Amino acid sequence: MQPKNILRLLRALARQGLDVQYDNQSYKVRWSNADDAPIAEVLLPEHFPVEAKAFKQLANLAMAKHPAGGQVCRVCATPDFHPGDAGVAIGSIIEMANQVIPAAVGSDINCGMRLHVADLSVEQFLSQRDRFVELMKGDYFFGKRDVTMTAPAMAAMFQHGVVGWLDAMLSQPTGSIIQSDIDQLASEVDRIFLGGSGLGDAQGSLSSS
Repeated sequence: MQPKNILRLLRALARQGLDVQYDNQSYKVRWSNADDAPIAEVLLPEHFPVEAKAFKQLANLAMAKHPAGGQVCRVCATPDFHPGDAGVAIGSIIEMANQVIPAAVGSDINCGMRLHVADLSVEQFLSQRDRFVELMKGDYFFGKRDVTMTAPAMAAMFQHGVVGWLDAMLSQPTGSIIQSDIDQLASEVDRIFLGGSGLGDAQGSLSSS
C-alpha cells in the first residue's frame, strides 16, 4: 500500500494530464494525450518518495520525436530516479531509433546503478554494515578508487574486452588491482564473459585460453 502523500501526488498529476499507474514494484507513466508515445517505466518500491517533476520529465522524454522520423522506442528509469537540470530525469534509460538526444546522454557517460551479488546472508551483512558503508563511501564519494591502467591494458580492453584487460593487468598490475583477489576476478570473468569455459590458472595468460 502506497503512502497517502504519494497517492495525493499521483491524483494531482492525473489532474494535470499525467497518467501514472503502479503495479508490481513499477510505475508506468505517460501523458494522457500521447497515446502514440511509449509508456515510461520506473522501477521503485512503493514506499520510496517520488517527485512530480521527474515523472513529467520522463513522460516528456518518451514523446521526443525527430521531424525526419526518429522516435523513442522505450523509456525506463532506475531507482535513483530524480529530476535533472537539463530536462531529462537522472536515472533515465532510453532506446531510440534514428535520432540522438544529447541531453539524454548527459555529461557523465556510464554513470548509473549496478547490481552486485554478495555471498552473504542478511545477518552477515548487517553485522558488518558500518564497515561496508565506509568502504563504499570511500570508493563512490571520496575518490579513493584507483582504476589506473597501463596503455597496453587499455588497448587490450578495447580490442579484446574484459578478458584482454585482465590478462594485461595480470602482466603489469596497477592501481586497485594490486589489492584485488585475482582468482575471484578470473572466476567472475570466466562465468560472465566466457560462459564458464575455464580460464585456467589466474596467474597464467588468459588470452591463450
